[in-house]
Amino acid sequence: MLFDRMLPLSSPTRRMAAGLQAGLLTILLLALTAPASHAHDAISADARKAYLTRLDELQRTAQSQAPAAARAVALVETGRTLDEIRTLLNEDIISHGKTQGLETSVLVNQLNASVHKLQLSPHTRLYLSDPAPYRDALKLDPKGKLSVLARYMLLKNHFYDSFADHPLKPFDQSAEQLKQQIALGESMLSVSDPAIDSEEVHFILAMHYLQAQASGALPKARAQARVAALQKVFRARWPSSLKLATLDALAAS
Repeated sequence: MLFDRMLPLSSPTRRMAAGLQAGLLTILLLALTAPASHAHDAISADARKAYLTRLDELQRTAQSQAPAAARAVALVETGRTLDEIRTLLNEDIISHGKTQGLETSVLVNQLNASVHKLQLSPHTRLYLSDPAPYRDALKLDPKGKLSVLARYMLLKNHFYDSFADHPLKPFDQSAEQLKQQIALGESMLSVSDPAIDSEEVHFILAMHYLQAQASGALPKARAQARVAALQKVFRARWPSSLKLATLDALAAS
């Protein structure tokens, strides 16, 4: 069961409390991550053609002799376009158990035959984000027009791709990777950009500190102090947030 805790069999009250907490956390996480339900095919013929045309145009720019800034923008837009496609595909999989529709199948096949090959998670059977366009953009133009967005997408996509139903039990995440994600999150706390969801940044960073606390990647006292500080920010800025309720429940588990 989600968020299981090992409790003595002689403690029925504690077992019941743990069960209620598990149910609450399940509801909170589902509310945060559940996609909208679609009764129709995720991708139409026009959308498929538009996506492929867009990706071809961006690829040509990224591989051209254009200035580094322009190529970096093309790479970030490539990442965003691919993320938009995979979101539609994953919504289909979550809603129906698989992707549906001829045009969706054609698009997946065409992407898999291109440089934009899609990758399924062996753990969740959902499509993973490709970090390469964002990373390549940051190498080309570390402080460019869309560099903040590239960093944000790397932070967000890594987190949500890394677990199935329990954010404190990520798949195959090394201590070094976790520390890199924490550093990335910390670097974005003060960013003010309409394309960046500051609440999301604070939530993901707090989750990573909880992961570091649970795994021993960081000293427990340091991780706990940062989680407490981030909870304080949440209560001041987003007091009614479901993310705060989830953070509080996980921090207390």
